Amino acid sequence: MTVLITIKIPRATVHPEEFAALEGVSVRTVYRQTTGENPRIPIEPRTIKKGRKRAFGPIKILYARYKEMEAKKNLGHSRFQIVIGA
Repeated sequence: MTVLITIKIPRATVHPEEFAALEGVSVRTVYRQTTGENPRIPIEPRTIKKGRKRAFGPIKILYARYKEMEAKKNLGHSRFQIVIGA
């Protein structure tokens, strides 16, 4: 017997403030987990614009991918469905 688990999320990409509200953590924790060599929270690739030395602008977190990774780790299988915009 297979049971389909449904996970509902508001959007595929969110900003750090919205992610913090959805997950119940502080904004500082979100920024800490999106930086470094091996970030725990996946973000959209940022590009360095012409004439700049670093990438700038708001960070967009790939919330759908984060929830998928978290569910696979916690459940131990991939028999679930993510509904975006619910």
